[in-house]
Amino acid sequence: MRMDFPQYDFASLNETDIREEIIAPLLRHLGYRSGTENNVIREQPLTYPKSSLGRKKKTDPILRGRADYICNVKGQINWVIEAKAPSEALDNDAVEQSWTYANHPEIRAVYFCLSNGLDFQIFQTDRDPGAKPFFQCNYENMEESLDIIMNILSPEGILRDHPKYKVDKGLPIGPGLRSIVRITSGSINYINNTLGLKPLIGLTMAITEGSIERNENGKLETYIETQVPYQSLQKLNEKLGLHSLRLFSDHEVVSTNPEIPTVCSAITTHIIPKGEMALNLVTWEETPFLMNMSIESQTIATGYLEGNKFHGKFNALLTFQEIDLKVAMGGSFKVYLA
Repeated sequence: MRMDFPQYDFASLNETDIREEIIAPLLRHLGYRSGTENNVIREQPLTYPKSSLGRKKKTDPILRGRADYICNVKGQINWVIEAKAPSEALDNDAVEQSWTYANHPEIRAVYFCLSNGLDFQIFQTDRDPGAKPFFQCNYENMEESLDIIMNILSPEGILRDHPKYKVDKGLPIGPGLRSIVRITSGSINYINNTLGLKPLIGLTMAITEGSIERNENGKLETYIETQVPYQSLQKLNEKLGLHSLRLFSDHEVVSTNPEIPTVCSAITTHIIPKGEMALNLVTWEETPFLMNMSIESQTIATGYLEGNKFHGKFNALLTFQEIDLKVAMGGSFKVYLA
């Protein structure tokens, strides 16, 4: 099968263009498709222990990244590719960033690649991030280099050169799981609330991605990103910081016993400034806040593992501090782990 190499005005392209016009067709040509045995995972969020980048204080912000493409061969071996805009150089900073994604314990990629459309580079992850690429070409000669790229990055080439993948020596999150697991999908179902807000009763919020891993103390941390089907409510969740949650647990492994579930909790506080437009949960209309409003959110989730599904119940409490209003909500959740 032939791969087309159109002529582009790279000065007019951005990073998204490089992903769609250069990288996506290349991955398909190499034999990778989402949802197949040679899978492609896009924009996987990653969290790094503070100590791994020289930060150790509890007050240091959580370090996060997002890998553009993770290519997985038969559920065993990973390699990653990062996209940059043509205006961005593939310099040491870009290489180091990509190396941290590839070297992340959740990925453990054998190779990492960089492309800004104009240039394409392949590196070995087990070498120092300052090492030079072992293969590189530019767009002008990419077509004639395609057989070499296929030889290195095709599923057959990956399996040939890496017949054994790294053993996960960490404590598993749960039976049959690795020491770090990815949340592939899930949902949160709101069942009740103390204000009797009918739009929230039966509302289902999608969990789009996330992970369960351990912090420096060996305790579980769960990270999720969510999406609500109503745009106005999604905007409110983003203002309250509820679209992206990190929950903490005193447990080291996920329980498989519904009688002794794993308990996770999160507390966040966000301020919505006076005049900011936000969804009024009572009228279900966007209205401006009449004053600066500090809103504290407390969430407690209890659940257990059943196969690759972690599910259970949650309770959340929103406190609008300036007007001393509390809204309690409850419901169920489920997430699927890989």
